[in-house]
Amino acid sequence: MKWLLLGLLALVASVTVALVALPDPGYVLLGYGKYSVETSLLVLVVVLLLAYVALRLLAGIWHTPARLQHWERQRHLRRLHRQFDRAVIEMAEGRLERAERRLARVLKSPAAPLQAYLLAAHAASRTGADLRCDSYLNLAGERMPDAQTAIALTRAELLLHSARLEQAQTVLTQLRARLPRNSKVLRLSMQLCLQQQDWQKLRELLPELRRGQVLDEPQWQQLAVQVYREQVLALSSASDVEALQASWKQLPPPVQQDQDLLAVYIEQLLRLGEHEQAGQLLTARLKQDWNQRLVHLFGELQGADSMAQQTQAERWLEQHGQDPVLLLSLARISLHNKLWGKARSYLEASIEIQPSAEAWRLLGNLLEQLEEPDKAADCYRRGLELVDRGRPGAALPAPLADAEWPEDTVPLVSRSV
Repeated sequence: MKWLLLGLLALVASVTVALVALPDPGYVLLGYGKYSVETSLLVLVVVLLLAYVALRLLAGIWHTPARLQHWERQRHLRRLHRQFDRAVIEMAEGRLERAERRLARVLKSPAAPLQAYLLAAHAASRTGADLRCDSYLNLAGERMPDAQTAIALTRAELLLHSARLEQAQTVLTQLRARLPRNSKVLRLSMQLCLQQQDWQKLRELLPELRRGQVLDEPQWQQLAVQVYREQVLALSSASDVEALQASWKQLPPPVQQDQDLLAVYIEQLLRLGEHEQAGQLLTARLKQDWNQRLVHLFGELQGADSMAQQTQAERWLEQHGQDPVLLLSLARISLHNKLWGKARSYLEASIEIQPSAEAWRLLGNLLEQLEEPDKAADCYRRGLELVDRGRPGAALPAPLADAEWPEDTVPLVSRSV
């Protein structure tokens, strides 16, 4: 269509020129020394046009090799891009070995993009081929010296993924020396500390994570609580109350206010026999915020004034009468105070609301003391049924030390640390 239109335009132009030139074709005289050329204007125009066309043809012939090279290069790049796109699709579909083989063919070309090297390293790492993964990254470093930072970040990420922590630490140490404020470097350093369970280093990293805005505020608070929680759990090996208390006081006040962390600290106080201090902390906190784990610990207190402990728990019962954990704690306090009737009623009320193996066991023990062996045996049987069904403590909050803490679901502190 394009050439047809050009031909029509040329035809129209020729007819127009002929009609204009026929009445007066014009006259042109060209002279140089003893030589001269006489012709009409129309002939001169035609000669000039033919000379222009001839020059264009010669120029086209001259540039033909370069055009062929450019065409071949473009065809090669299009084929390379198709191969790379197919490899990306196979990676997304989980066909890692096929994707790696295709990427290996792409990497034979010097025009292979950086993404191809990094993607090939990812595919090899995910299939457990650590040597091939390192080979791809080394090749990328040789061919693209300007991309050393991106390659090192990818190397650290893949080393962490394959749990080669010592090598990852070496790479991240070098990166932190060069890029101390890089958010990706900080995030990978955080992941390394989590995998190594190096809570001290992670605690030192917390301010940098906040300044670098690596995590948003809720995520940062979750991480801070997890770090300090591990520090509190480490106190479980302490045999000196003063050392335990000193370590607790070193924690930031907002972290001390976290209920789950406070529960761990109180558990350690109870283990070391500091029931009085544990009772003061529990009473003060439960007056502010109701927490079943703390209520459960309140029932484990063995202070000198156990009647005052019972009075306090019965006051809470006025507001939380349907709380099975509070009823169970009251039953344990009543058993300690040898108030068998109250203990039995609290246990039966707790079981009625939410049965637990612990409640059935305590009720069975009580009924044995009351010389009701048949009922006691029935209580033990029902408690064992709950254990067999995987519900040993339906009415009991899991102790913090035994609960699972997914990385992204740790409790929040009330304020930033």
